[in-house]
Amino acid sequence: MIEKYETELADLPKGVLIAKMIKGNQYYYLQYRSGKKTISEYIGRKSDKVEKVQQQIERRRHIQSMLKALSEEYATAQKMMEVCI
Repeated sequence: MIEKYETELADLPKGVLIAKMIKGNQYYYLQYRSGKKTISEYIGRKSDKVEKVQQQIERRRHIQSMLKALSEEYATAQKMMEVCI
């Protein structure tokens, strides 16, 4: 199950959606880090594409929290099995 989540994470965008106001128009950028650099990738104006990217980012955060919980449960189960043996 963990492997499935990790595979899905690899396909989802990382970072945050940033809105910038330029000459009265609002433009959206996906901002993330690559090494020590901060990358701003242009998404466009408010559209379905912006909504889709936002949903993908939210899905990524949800999966990351689920993975953290699964890892903690796995560690707890391992400790309990050691005690039982």
